[in-house]
Amino acid sequence: MLAELKTKNWYTIKVQNNREKSISEKLKSDMRRDYGLEVHFLIPTKGIASIKSGKKVIKEQIIYPGYIFCQTEEIDKVAHLVKSIPGASNVLRDDKGKAIVLKQSEIDKMIVDKEVTKAMIESAFIEDEVIEIINGPFAKFRGTVQSIDVEKNKVKVEVLIFGRPSSVELTLDDINKISE
Repeated sequence: MLAELKTKNWYTIKVQNNREKSISEKLKSDMRRDYGLEVHFLIPTKGIASIKSGKKVIKEQIIYPGYIFCQTEEIDKVAHLVKSIPGASNVLRDDKGKAIVLKQSEIDKMIVDKEVTKAMIESAFIEDEVIEIINGPFAKFRGTVQSIDVEKNKVKVEVLIFGRPSSVELTLDDINKISE
């Protein structure tokens, strides 16, 4: 008798808004603890740029609030755990009660969109670019970007303090491009 070959498919899980990350982390740890299985989750986000109090702010926004996407070959085990987690509702199912499998092309589009957003944020500033500091003790100073860490929202800038170059770490919100 041939064993049924299970493949990892993508599924959608309905959760409470603003709890997507914590619930996905809880599900991941519970799957590892209870079943010894690794489950991959995707929470698509996009960067929203806006101006607040005269400064540029880039905020990450969840594209599908209230939903997380799960890649697993054991959706029944995931669905069982979902029922026990406060804030998690259920795995989306069709009219017959079968978990809905997402197409890989749909997931690929979400992943590409997330990478494009990250690239847009990274390209907002480049190394060796001269910028103006708009917040903190160095406000109105000009400096040169040394490095950018988008994940931590940090940028290292070299400024002249008392005629000597000094490196300061700022957030991306603390600097602006110089418009000349």
